[in-house]
Amino acid sequence: MFTHMRIARPVTNPDRSFLLYSNGLGLQKLGAFNDHAGFDGIMLGRADLGWHLEFTHCQDHPVKPLPTEEDLLVLYFSDEQAWRNTGEKMLAAGFIEVRSFNPYWAINGKTFADHDGYRVVLQNRAWA
Repeated sequence: MFTHMRIARPVTNPDRSFLLYSNGLGLQKLGAFNDHAGFDGIMLGRADLGWHLEFTHCQDHPVKPLPTEEDLLVLYFSDEQAWRNTGEKMLAAGFIEVRSFNPYWAINGKTFADHDGYRVVLQNRAWA
């Protein structure tokens, strides 16, 4: 059994991605590295979560982010006010609300895209 999950994504600008996710979701910087074998990166999350995000950028051979409409980070909020507040923070941080490709996510949720096209779904349901 694993103890923690890291979701790693290539991005065009790790600092910009960090600001979006920090301001929009309240995630904190857990660590960072510069020029590690040509890579820069930032890890963000929270101590109380069993997962964190890592945004990387290769200085020598940049990888263009290629997310699809179905590459989703889905976060569940059982409290409606917390869900609404987080959606407002996402927009204020610079995320763009987009139409869900899969209509299921629009029933109890909203979908947002960052500047690289990565999507985050805020779902107003408890995870059972």
